[in-house]
Amino acid sequence: MAYVPPEPMRSVQQCNDLMQQPGSPFITDTLTIGKRRVRAYRNLPASVRDLWLASAETFAKREYLVYENERLTYADAHERVLRLASLLHARGVKKGDRVAIAMRNVPEWAVSWWACHLLGGIGVAVNAWLTPEAFYHCVSVTTPVALIVDAERAGILCPKVSDLRSLGCNTFLVARSAAPPSGFEPFVDALARHEPREFPRPDLSPDDDAVIFFTSGTTSLPKGVLSTQRQYLSNRWNTASGKVRAVLRKGGDIPVPDPKAPPPSVLLTVPLFHVMGNHSFLVSLTVGGGKIVLMHKFSPSLGAQLVVKEGITNASGVPNQVSALLEELPPNAEGVKLETLSYGGGAPSSRLPEEVRRRLPNALTSQGYGLTEVNSVATAFAGDDYLARPTSCGLAPPAVDLKIIPPSAPMPVSAAPALKPREVGEICIHGPNVAKGYWRDEEATRKAFDDEGWFRSGDLGYVDEEGFLFIADRAKDIIIRSGENISSVQVENALFAHDAVREVAVVPVPCEVHGEQVAAVVVLHPSTHPSRSSSARQPPPTEAALRSIAASSLPRHAVPALVILVEVGAEEEGLPKNGTGKVVKGEVKQVAAAEWEKRGLGKKPARKEEQARAKL
Repeated sequence: MAYVPPEPMRSVQQCNDLMQQPGSPFITDTLTIGKRRVRAYRNLPASVRDLWLASAETFAKREYLVYENERLTYADAHERVLRLASLLHARGVKKGDRVAIAMRNVPEWAVSWWACHLLGGIGVAVNAWLTPEAFYHCVSVTTPVALIVDAERAGILCPKVSDLRSLGCNTFLVARSAAPPSGFEPFVDALARHEPREFPRPDLSPDDDAVIFFTSGTTSLPKGVLSTQRQYLSNRWNTASGKVRAVLRKGGDIPVPDPKAPPPSVLLTVPLFHVMGNHSFLVSLTVGGGKIVLMHKFSPSLGAQLVVKEGITNASGVPNQVSALLEELPPNAEGVKLETLSYGGGAPSSRLPEEVRRRLPNALTSQGYGLTEVNSVATAFAGDDYLARPTSCGLAPPAVDLKIIPPSAPMPVSAAPALKPREVGEICIHGPNVAKGYWRDEEATRKAFDDEGWFRSGDLGYVDEEGFLFIADRAKDIIIRSGENISSVQVENALFAHDAVREVAVVPVPCEVHGEQVAAVVVLHPSTHPSRSSSARQPPPTEAALRSIAASSLPRHAVPALVILVEVGAEEEGLPKNGTGKVVKGEVKQVAAAEWEKRGLGKKPARKEEQARAKL
């Protein structure tokens, strides 16, 4: 029998009011910053530098970074941070200079990040999985003074070292490389040769530039998103809001950290160059003195072993990673200490929160919606609210406002009419977390950010009467069949109703009759998955069975005209994904279009006279 969450003991508004009471960590002050007027969190460090220094001192003896056989305490990490900051200062890095970092999730990534910020530098988090062209674009457009990469990225940039030197880069460090390519210094050797010395403390304010992260760039070259210290750090409370509100909704009080409790820990499966991995986990765990367990590459089976071995309390990732990890956990969750499973960065199966509750009844499921341009979280929720609304992505945090506007409304957002609850439109976001704009791209900035700080997401959705956000689709991913708009997310949710479905991507295919038709590429769980290994031994579903399931909850025109079934093993990749784990729908469209063409579908029926001539 499906779990029915109890009615909440407090309304959303009552919870919001409690989060603004004196003494609450979520309390805000209304500030005017340039032309923007925002509710800013009062309880934030003034800078990223201050955050790291406070954590390094407070939690010096605690374990901080775990990577394979390496274990660093906060003190160990801080010694390396100070040495690297001293080296970078000696090489000329000062406040406002860019330091580009591009690596897998290894300890040097975090060390480089904090070292850059000790000097007041702007941390440039470069997507390590981009094509060589896009990767060089991200590095060169930000004109870094220093570049810190791993061996794979050094190999890509080796031919471009002279070009980057001409742009002002004078330091090229490569981590974990026995034989670095020409122009690069080994990270360890450079630090060992450098004699640390004092460096000046930069004068930093909350509104100084701090970070550049990049958009996914699945349809064009990635855009650099520039944010200030305050905008970057605001996610510290935005991320926490979902779990705290879940406690308040059940009648509890805002949790107070227990200094005697074991430190929190996370198995980090998303890259540190992504806002979820960086803002929502690196920052959140560091500020709370937590342990971060890194993986060279995500593996569900290894991840499950680490969850038990390291006593992990929070597993995170994009939804398909969390789902795959859940499948690999020991039977009866023996030895599992997970308190929270957090995910975002893509549409999850609407069945996932219930599956987590069934497998780990004491764990909290947390989900959110966000973008690089809003420094990760725009909405979040957890627990019973999520179980009651598995297709929602939560509520705006205390300092954030949402506005749903007609997609055709011109800028500025502030002048556009707000749609009523449950009316689908473009999701716009305002708050202290909204970025300044796109790095050295004024035209793109004007199209996405208005002067008052509203950001147009390009996503379509609606809010219900209580303010819960529901995503309809990306504007570019809406399928238009005979003039009818079809949400690919809605179709994907309908197909997730079958137990055997592990991943789904719904895309359009060309049709001479309807303009576009709905196609679904469905990845099935392996045959050993619990849903398919019962005594009744469920066979894999057929295309017809999945279309029938979709038809039970969708209008007729939204039922997929094409279903492509794929079955993979537990450790195998399913749908094509970019470096942040998001499905690359452009590649899925190519697969669907090829199968559509192969089956000879989507053609206009021949006229009678053409049919007659064909018989001659």
